[in-house]
This record gives sequence, structure tokens and C-alpha cells, in this order.
Amino acid sequence: MILTLSGQLTEKLADTLILETGGIGYELAVTVDSWGAAKLGTAAKYYIYEHIREDAHQLYAFPDLAGRQLFVQLIGVNGVGPKSALQILNAGGPERLRQAIESGDASLLRGITGVGPKTAQRIVIDLRGKLEIEAAGLAPVADPAYQALVGLGYTPAQATQAVAAIPVNLTSDQERIKAALKSVQ
Repeated sequence: MILTLSGQLTEKLADTLILETGGIGYELAVTVDSWGAAKLGTAAKYYIYEHIREDAHQLYAFPDLAGRQLFVQLIGVNGVGPKSALQILNAGGPERLRQAIESGDASLLRGITGVGPKTAQRIVIDLRGKLEIEAAGLAPVADPAYQALVGLGYTPAQATQAVAAIPVNLTSDQERIKAALKSVQ
């Protein structure tokens, strides 16, 4: 399985990029934002999701691991395939999508081509409380305070917000866990 590809961007097609690495050009399906940010002739690294079917082998690419993880969570919802997941990411961007799901607002999803009201509601129900909301990207899953909160039954989003609120002068794990617990109560 391919997780990352690094190489030189050689072409921009209608909705894909060609990344050449080791003499092989890979066609990568990307979001509109990634396509717009891509600069031909520059080195680039993408996190890859391989979608293999009987009649196709497609590569979906994301500039960061958080984007790839959100994509994987979306396609894990019944009725959402890779093309629909890419459309969903194009509609509002990863942060706006995370906020809409966490707040239970399916209206952002309903206007997307290929996503009906039932699928929009299913996405919100299936993913609510499972997404991390953090501007910097991934939740601090290696942080003992984060692990303690999740172990106590708090959602990843709640744990991420609590860890972000811990004062920087607290350094011991015990102090950080206490501060995180105070911020979620």
C-alpha cells in the first residue's frame, strides 16, 4: 500500500495532478484547494489513499495526514465513496466540515452533488464525536493528558480542546492531566 509519494509536479489536468517520481508519473485526484496550490516544476509530497477496484486503480492525494484521515473517515460512512468524499471536502474545506459535523449541522452536506439528505444525516451521525477539531491538524494522540481523557470516555474532540487549553508552564504529566480534566468539566 502506498502511504506517501514525493516527486516533482509535472502536469495539472482538469481535476488531477501528475507527480513524477522515479521516472513514473502518478495521476493523483486532489481537492480543489490542493490543485490550486500546486506549482508545476516544484517538489511535492502527498499522503495517498489507494482505491483499487476491478476496473480501476485510483490514487487520492492530500498535502497532510489530517486531510487523508478525514477522507478515510468519510468513505467509512455507508453510502459515501471516494468521489463523493472528495466532493464533500471540496464543498467547505476540512475545518468547516469538521465543525459542521461536530455541531450536528448537516445543511453543509445536503447541497453537495451526490449527497442526499439521508446520506448527509448519516455522515453527521456516524462521525460526530469522532473527529478532532484542531487548527494545527492532528490531535495530540501521544500526549498522556489526551490519552487519559479519551480513556475516561471523553470524545477525541473534547480531549483535543482540553489539551490545547493546558497552560504551557505545566510540564509534569500529572499536572497536565489535572488541568485537562478541569477544562472539560
